[in-house]
Amino acid sequence: MTPTASIILVNYKTPKQTKLCLRSLRRFTRSPCETIVVDNRSEDESTEYLRGLPWIRFLENDNPEPTHRNGLDLGIRHASGDVIVAIHTDTFVREEGWLKTLLGHFGSNTMILGSQDRVILPVSRLNRFDVHRKRRKLNRRWKAKGRSPKCLTHCIVYRRELFTEHGQRFDHPEWIDGVYYDTGELIQRYCDERALEIRLLAREQLAPLFWHFEAATLNHVNRRSLPFKRRWRTWQFYRRADVQGILADDSLDS
Repeated sequence: MTPTASIILVNYKTPKQTKLCLRSLRRFTRSPCETIVVDNRSEDESTEYLRGLPWIRFLENDNPEPTHRNGLDLGIRHASGDVIVAIHTDTFVREEGWLKTLLGHFGSNTMILGSQDRVILPVSRLNRFDVHRKRRKLNRRWKAKGRSPKCLTHCIVYRRELFTEHGQRFDHPEWIDGVYYDTGELIQRYCDERALEIRLLAREQLAPLFWHFEAATLNHVNRRSLPFKRRWRTWQFYRRADVQGILADDSLDS
């Protein structure tokens, strides 16, 4: 039986991406789910846009120091699904039935379902040999450490009991004993140490489902923040006819 899902996004001053992300979810999601959006005090047009959406559960992060980590924790506390699907606002759904396909990889004993590779446009130009060679190298390194490869978080699925029964959370110090821990990395270590199943999907398995722009916050894009090639790809992406069609379809907000 396919588990029910709570999709959680954390928004911070990304009006264009958040709109496209949510409208793509609305257009291509058919499986029963709830969508929770946490706003980290953006106080811009994205906040007003989110307040006007009747089909999402909108939460405002009232933490004195709002972060992506405590925003996720807030969303999880209000979630009711069996699994948590955490998506970044720069990740856009591109295929009908994506959620059913994604959860089809989520086994009965799986605690985390993620990816160890980023999905960056244009996926059609990937050198598969280089991708597989890099993946083998990463797997050997992590195996030597007795741990799973690090999961990337542009779209990652957690079983909710990790938080409700195992007491895990995202809002932890970034630096512990001189070691930096990225979002979700301690949760992954927790699962590794207790032999809880972590299932990783290959880049090629996620590419048909999502477009993802790594650190491509368009309203903050400038010559210093992103190289020209990535900025060019991002701008070209927003000129696509299908993307323009989603952005122009206001009925997806109702």
